[in-house]
Amino acid sequence: MGRKSTVKQLDKRIRAEVDSAIREGRATIDDLVDLIQAAGADVSRSAMGRYKHNAEKQMEKYRQAQEVAKVWIGKFEDDPDGDVGRLLAEMLRTVAFQTIGDFDDKDGGASSQELMFIAKAIKELASADKISADRALLVRKEFAKEAAAVVEKAATSSGMTASTVAQIKREILGLA
Repeated sequence: MGRKSTVKQLDKRIRAEVDSAIREGRATIDDLVDLIQAAGADVSRSAMGRYKHNAEKQMEKYRQAQEVAKVWIGKFEDDPDGDVGRLLAEMLRTVAFQTIGDFDDKDGGASSQELMFIAKAIKELASADKISADRALLVRKEFAKEAAAVVEKAATSSGMTASTVAQIKREILGLA
């Protein structure tokens, strides 16, 4: 792993000003170097260029993710238990695992707080999967009960024996 960026080693206040200037898109690399030098620190132009490039790349990824999220959330609101809901959960799982993989590229690796956040997100996804599975099972059971009641009524009214009706009902309910 390479050494830590000289920009990342700056005082937090200076770095906050640099990050703000990059986010607002109001500063060139030379402007950022001047800003740092005015604060009494020193950083090379190439280090600032790398830092700015990486920050802009991360901001672009974030903007793209927001746009995609808006589209998917709109579809998810229409049918939360449908394909889009399952796809979103899978996408979140993929993002979590990619983030874990990106920790290797990060200077200093992952912090314990970041790891805790990812672990909690994965746990919440698993919990959501269980809730969805439980809900689907409950719906199937309720449907089977309703179907069994309809079949029982129809079979009884058509003259089937009680034992035949009971057998059909057990088959529908999965008790056979």
